[in-house]
Amino acid sequence: MSNADRYILETPESIEVEFDLAGLGSRFCAMLIDSLIITLLVLGLLLLLLMTGAVYLPLAARDGVVASRLAPWMLALWVIVVALVLDGYFIFFELVMHGQTPGKRSMKVRVIRDDGTPVSFNEVLVRNLLRIVDFLPVGYAVGAIVMFCSPLSKRLGDIAAGTIVVKEGQLDYRANADKKYRLASTTIGTVNAELTPEERRVLTGFLQRRIELLPQARQALAERLARPLYEKYGGAYADAESYIERLVEGRHYES
Repeated sequence: MSNADRYILETPESIEVEFDLAGLGSRFCAMLIDSLIITLLVLGLLLLLLMTGAVYLPLAARDGVVASRLAPWMLALWVIVVALVLDGYFIFFELVMHGQTPGKRSMKVRVIRDDGTPVSFNEVLVRNLLRIVDFLPVGYAVGAIVMFCSPLSKRLGDIAAGTIVVKEGQLDYRANADKKYRLASTTIGTVNAELTPEERRVLTGFLQRRIELLPQARQALAERLARPLYEKYGGAYADAESYIERLVEGRHYES
């Protein structure tokens, strides 16, 4: 569900988490930054080609046949490498930087899946393979028109891949690396007997899948879950996630 520039996601715990959608302006600026980096990479490859040609072509010039064959192959190799840079730049960085490129990071936006979880290789591949269609006829005209008409500011690649681009104030991606709140898989047999069956289901579900969530969604969801439970059960409240952990294990009165 969307509301103007916000995306409201209902989690399996029946909690609504809101994301700020990245608009056309921030995405355009991110694209400009990425385009500048790509241009520098391409110019660097061209310079490398010219330097290589300056070294090897005079040597091959002694044999006219070799020289005539070498130059087209060098040009073809440069074209292939440039094509790989143009197509692979976004795929590489969105995988390595978990939904961001240098341009997106500078503008504090990130690609995520529609369900609020990080993008995988499949989503990254699909959304970037369709980038050439969004670019048509020039300057991402098709993509801009589709984004303007889409309530979630999606271009064609996002629609096909099931992704959205959201604003993000926190640049560090900790979803799969944060060990501060790592808890062993909780079974129903070890859960606090004070909790109702529905509370057990919701809390254990959150603890088991929180590693998949982006920091913004993870923190917001933990707060939404912990506050009413704290008012009901009391105990020591340092932060939302640690309180949920201790409540599930019946240790919520420990500081």
